[in-house]
Parts: sequence; C-alpha cells; structure tokens
Amino acid sequence: MKKLPLIPSLITLFFVLLMSYLGFWQLGRAEEKEQMLVLLADDNITQIKDRSQLQDLPQYANIEITGHYLQQPQLLLDNQVDNQVIGYHVFTPFKLDSLNTTIMVNRGWIAKQGFEPEMLKVNGLTTTIVGKSNFPPQVGIQLGEIELDQQKPYQVMTYFDKPKVSQFLHGLICKQLDCLVSSNILWLQADQAQGFNRDWNPVIMLPSKHIAYAVQWFAMTIVLIGLFFYWVRKS
Repeated sequence: MKKLPLIPSLITLFFVLLMSYLGFWQLGRAEEKEQMLVLLADDNITQIKDRSQLQDLPQYANIEITGHYLQQPQLLLDNQVDNQVIGYHVFTPFKLDSLNTTIMVNRGWIAKQGFEPEMLKVNGLTTTIVGKSNFPPQVGIQLGEIELDQQKPYQVMTYFDKPKVSQFLHGLICKQLDCLVSSNILWLQADQAQGFNRDWNPVIMLPSKHIAYAVQWFAMTIVLIGLFFYWVRKS
C-alpha cells in the first residue's frame, strides 16, 4: 500500500476537521434559532416565583413579575435608532420584593431630541408587569470606558457593559447579603404601562440559512477529501 505523504495529509486532515466542525456548528445554530422563533411566537407566560427562574429561563421567554420600579438609577443606552431618529433605550430597575431580586427593565425607546429627565419618572407602587426575558445588549464598538456615578439619578451609556452595570447596581441597590441583581434584562411588553416606544422585532437569521451554510461546509469537506486522494493517486 502506498504511504501517504505526511505534511499534505496533516494539512488536509486539519481542514477536514475544521470544516466538519463548522458544519455541525451551523446545524446547532439552526436548532437554536428554531427554538428562538418558537419562543417569540409563544404566548404562554411564566410567573416568576423563584429567583433561580430568572437565570434559567431561555431567551425571549414570556415572564410575569411582581414588584415595583425604583426611581433610580436609570440607565440610558445612547445611539439607538428608530425610524432614522436617534434616541435612547431606557433601562429602569424593577425590584421583586418577595425574592429580594432586582432586574433591569428595558422600557423602550425615547427620542433624544426633546428629552427631559421628568419623562423617566415611574410609579413606585407595587405592580405586576409582563415582558420577554432577554440578555443585555451586546457590545458592538466599545468607545472608551463608561463611567457610572451613584449620585446621578440617570446616566447615559454608549454601550451596555454587563459586568460593570451589574457591579454598579449591586453596590447601589443591595443592602443585604442575599440580595441579587439578575444578569438578564426584561423587554417590557408593548401593552404594559410606564413604557415608551416598544417594537421588539429582533433580527434573527432563519434556521434554513444556517442549514444551507452547513451543507456548504460538508460539501467542501467531501470535495477536499476527493481532491486529496485524486492528488495522491496522480503523484
């Protein structure tokens, strides 16, 4: 039996493994997107009765929580565009008193032009709100360091620095050892009070596109294997 050349064989094996991995990764992403689409279309609402539920629920799950809004600190995420108008996404802490847990609620989009701090005022009475569990906005282009001041009732952020925001909120809100600040946020449902413009339509790549990419990777893997053995026979 003819001995395979070592270096070309190792290079071919590397790319075969890499492309096979990428193909299976795309299939996994397709399954994730399928689950996301199901959750986005799902009307079932989970009542949060245990703090661990906030951490375990999947992205875009509908949840119902009872507590009250805190007047401060409110965080405004800058450079958010709605219909070609620049504005903010308003994040307000909501405390679940029975669970001694606080979660940041995205109350929606508000235009920068004409903004007044009085617009951020909330009713601090106990209430029940409904929304979708979500992860904090991912950092795109990180421009400098965000500075959070405990003395300010509201402050503007150029990006959502999850660890820094969590540490800031914990130091300001938590006065007891068992206090928890959720690592997730809540998209306030469009029909809920005390919100702004809310049009939650996340851009999600369809599962079919991920499957198509997976097919391409697997096809290239097969072609590479075929070319390699063809080259070996010829040489």
